[in-house]
Amino acid sequence: MFDPARTLQLVKGALFDPEATWRAYLGEAGDWKKTALLLTGPLIVAAAIVAYLLGFLGGGPFGFRPTLVSTLLGIVSGAIAIVVVTLIFSGLAGAFGGKHNFALGLAATTLAFVPGYVGQALSSVPWIGWLLSLGLAIYALVLLWRIIPIYLEVPAGKRAAHYIVSLIVSIVAMLVISAVVGGGMLGRGMNPGFGGMAGRTGASSSASSGTSSGATGLFGGLARQGELMSAAEEDRYDPPGSGEVSEAQVEELIRVMQRTREAVAERQARLEEMSKRADQGERPSLSDLGAIVSGVTQAAGLGTVEIEIVKSAGGNWAEHQWVKESLRNAWLQKDINDTIAHNYALYQEHEDELAEFIAQ
Repeated sequence: MFDPARTLQLVKGALFDPEATWRAYLGEAGDWKKTALLLTGPLIVAAAIVAYLLGFLGGGPFGFRPTLVSTLLGIVSGAIAIVVVTLIFSGLAGAFGGKHNFALGLAATTLAFVPGYVGQALSSVPWIGWLLSLGLAIYALVLLWRIIPIYLEVPAGKRAAHYIVSLIVSIVAMLVISAVVGGGMLGRGMNPGFGGMAGRTGASSSASSGTSSGATGLFGGLARQGELMSAAEEDRYDPPGSGEVSEAQVEELIRVMQRTREAVAERQARLEEMSKRADQGERPSLSDLGAIVSGVTQAAGLGTVEIEIVKSAGGNWAEHQWVKESLRNAWLQKDINDTIAHNYALYQEHEDELAEFIAQ
């Protein structure tokens, strides 16, 4: 039964405290009808209605302005998309050693895609709506990566393969459905992670001469993120018994964080350039989208750039995180014991370089 207060609670939790919300809802996720009435249906309908209302502010740079007909079609196509994506991810989970369970799959995809539905709702905001929608859709894809082992229990060694295969099959399925029922329906109303992205890429591919290479960039970027997170999750680190951070570890942390800042700035500059082109009425090509996937992901607040810099240099992500947390703890506590005092002294020695990464 629909419970507005409970729906709002889940949406808020999925946005601001996702993992705790996922685990709290897991005991209720075995009933797909409950999930559909409590979360999936309300999200699809609310996102479409809000997008329609915001459309009165004026169309975005791509000229998309929802009508009553497109809003109704969007609600129907959104329902179709979530079912298709759930069937693919839950079905392939069974093939990769996890749970083949539609109810759990529906709960997982819906909870992961809450940011995507928010992005879909904001897609009609003039000029920046499309970028918000794309960024939040990609963020939702990363959340889906994180929720799969919790709900569908795909083994760690097969997670990357399951995710990549399911992702590609889902996007292809959305493109096929779009070709059958019409691109407008897909582009405006499909699942805010797969269908929305497929609709945009499908719309731009006809104007792009680099469709094949663009598709490789788009899928390759997402696949690389999945592989990086999988490798990072497998890293283990046993801190020294003293708990003291070394000078070399601090210097490596500074190098990684400074290079991360530079890489993020470069990717954000690309996004700004793409935004300027959109302001001038140009539509992004499929190769454009593939090239900036990682940049949009970082703009959505994800740490895959930092992970990539650590792992590409042969580093240990678990050690990197330990060093960062140890220095932050030292900055907070200063001198409550000998270990903290040692680490705080190192922080003070390199405060000019560390402050922007630690003291925030």
